[in-house]
Amino acid sequence: MNAQDRPASHAEVRDHGPVMPVADAHVDVLYRLWREGLDPASEHLQAGVTRLRRGGVRTQVYALFVFPHLSHGEQLHAVLRQVDLFYSRVCADGQVAPVRSQREWDAARGSGKICGLLSLEGGGCLGGDTGVLRMLHQLGVRGLGLTWNPANDLADGCREPRNAGLTEAGRRIVREMERLGMWIDLAHLGDAGVRDILALTDGPVMASHANARAVHDHPRNLTDDVIREIIRRRGWMGLTFEASFVADPEIAKLDDVFAHLDHLLDLGAEDAVGLGSDFDGTSHPLPGLAAADDYLGFAALVVQRYGETVARKLLHQNLERFLLRHLPAV
Repeated sequence: MNAQDRPASHAEVRDHGPVMPVADAHVDVLYRLWREGLDPASEHLQAGVTRLRRGGVRTQVYALFVFPHLSHGEQLHAVLRQVDLFYSRVCADGQVAPVRSQREWDAARGSGKICGLLSLEGGGCLGGDTGVLRMLHQLGVRGLGLTWNPANDLADGCREPRNAGLTEAGRRIVREMERLGMWIDLAHLGDAGVRDILALTDGPVMASHANARAVHDHPRNLTDDVIREIIRRRGWMGLTFEASFVADPEIAKLDDVFAHLDHLLDLGAEDAVGLGSDFDGTSHPLPGLAAADDYLGFAALVVQRYGETVARKLLHQNLERFLLRHLPAV
């Protein structure tokens, strides 16, 4: 076997640092800090800053999530509390830098800090008000998924049986997101809502944490037609490690993640797929990918399976390119 043909060992997965960098589009750390009062570096977190560092994560999108049974006002209060925790706790020790612009991205990367970005998971806190959306954008929120699993006043989520798509309020929010340059997240939307967004906007969209429905038939996963459209628009999607979205959660294993990834690559997603773990939001952790420090071994497997050039795209380059396109210059 020639040296260039030999699979990379764990220690050889390098990119100017201890491990090949990873970019992750979705963790629920802020929700757990708000509800449980944990320290951002706590080992009880799947994606606490210590685990992120060990796993080589250099770009992390932090979700702002609140269960939708609360009133609009209660949801907004909880979201604002989580925004405050991001700036006052997660970014306080200097390991994570808040990134709201390309200039801040460059500064964070130059200093060796983790780039931390904010995205809203579920738009119930907006009350259909574009002014509240603009306020959250001013606070650094750069992306939005309209729903969680049930319906709200913007759209029907993937667990709403009527599958009615976007409301007029949801359409107003999407148009304002486009004007602000925010990324539109398809995760958790019902199929009709996904179709409505794709009809309403010609621009790129993303799915922060979803897998391929053709591999595992789950309403949180995306159909091949939607995946092809994301690819065509230069959008992005992140594989998620919630075991019930990967396979039967009782028997799901790491190889099942690669089954999804192989299928996406067969569809032409080499430049449009990456990682959206859902750490600290999973109900069924996946053995071998149950926390951010597991990225260390996972990165080695990705390099072995796909080669270093493709591995860089999958592990960090695709997501980082997508995020940078949606950040203002300053």
